[in-house]
Amino acid sequence: MPSEKVLKEKVESVESLTKKLKSAKVIAIIDLRELPSRQYQRIKKALTGRAEFAVAKNTIIHRAFEKAKVGKELASHLTGPTGLIMTSMNPFELYKIIKSNAGKAAAKPGQIAPFDIIVPAGETNIPPGPGLSELKLGKIDARIAAGKVVIAKDSVVAKKGEKIVGPVAKALSKLDITPFEVRMHVPFVLESGMIYPESVLDIDDVKFMTDLRGAANAAFSLSVSLAYVTPSNIRVLLGKAHRDAMGVGVEAEIYEPGVIEMLLAKAYRQAGGLKPAASN
Repeated sequence: MPSEKVLKEKVESVESLTKKLKSAKVIAIIDLRELPSRQYQRIKKALTGRAEFAVAKNTIIHRAFEKAKVGKELASHLTGPTGLIMTSMNPFELYKIIKSNAGKAAAKPGQIAPFDIIVPAGETNIPPGPGLSELKLGKIDARIAAGKVVIAKDSVVAKKGEKIVGPVAKALSKLDITPFEVRMHVPFVLESGMIYPESVLDIDDVKFMTDLRGAANAAFSLSVSLAYVTPSNIRVLLGKAHRDAMGVGVEAEIYEPGVIEMLLAKAYRQAGGLKPAASN
């Protein structure tokens, strides 16, 4: 049976988390699996004063959800070691800050290469000796030149999707190459009863703005072609209406101010096209 001290600590944990949940507009789940402590602390520092963090057993989080009467939509997504972020920030702004604070990590044997890992040609700081053999075992074209170990040509040590073997991981570490990204994963974020998965939150800002501008231009063109009046297209529509009206005036030879000048110009052009009859 749990001791009285343990029970008291659990009750206090639930109460503390419940209080935080009640004051939060946005609740995010943190996936703590394979998240280094230094990376967790880095994110906490980046969000100081803007978000509350909580790491607890899932049973504690479930109980706090029940007491706070919020977060029940996330309950089924609590799998494995998890934590929570509670904030008033927009979910997309929160995720952007988390993503921008990603770090780099060395390769470990058994990991899957996220892309073709290439060791570029050039000099290294590795002195001649055992280091040369370690690089060669890692599928790197390394040689001795001018008393230094150099990479003779670009060497692909692991292709995208391949498992990284021990010698390759060791060689990359020797060269201080860190091909893996380490960042806090936020599987789900809850705001006003709506759940945003990480796939939705992970937006490419450049692509998003390009798509947004394209959609805005297409909508503007459509509104003009349909003569659907809006504050942004009214000048274009008035200009088009004016040009159409002038065209009708010229075609129908309506003698009105603005049209008469165009009619005179048209008559002048026609007169210029007439040639005098050839004399016998």
